[in-house]
Parts: sequence; structure tokens; C-alpha cells
Amino acid sequence: MRIVLGLIGAVLSIALIVYRERVVRFTGMIQWAESHLGGGGTYTLMVLIGVLLFFLSLMYMTNSFDLIFGGIGPDFFKAVE
Repeated sequence: MRIVLGLIGAVLSIALIVYRERVVRFTGMIQWAESHLGGGGTYTLMVLIGVLLFFLSLMYMTNSFDLIFGGIGPDFFKAVE
């Protein structure tokens, strides 16, 4: 199941990078990205999100996500006693 979900995430991330112009036309410009990332910042942000999603999907698919970030989660979600 990890492989299937990882492949779906990888395909969606590649689609986001390839079709970023259509996504921006659908969602509109993001003012934060335009002011902090310069001209065309929304398109740059879409590429950055796509690349990050691709690597996270790859990490999830190969189980390295749990190996790297597995020790962080229990500390954040521990019940306060």
C-alpha cells in the first residue's frame, strides 16, 4: 500500500509542476509568494510545493520518512500529564 500511495503522490507532484500555469489560473495569484519570491513567485511556489511533495512521497514509499521523522512525532503528540 505504501508503494501505491507513494506513486500517487509522485504522479500528483509531477502533475503540479507540469500544469502549474493551469493551477495558478484556477486558484489565482498568491500575494505572499509574489511579494517574497519576486515576480512569478506563485509559479515558483507551485514548483517548490511539487518538489517537496515528490520527495516526501518518495520517502514515504521507501519507509525512510518514518526512519527520519518517526522519533519527532511522539514528542509532539504526547499527552500532557
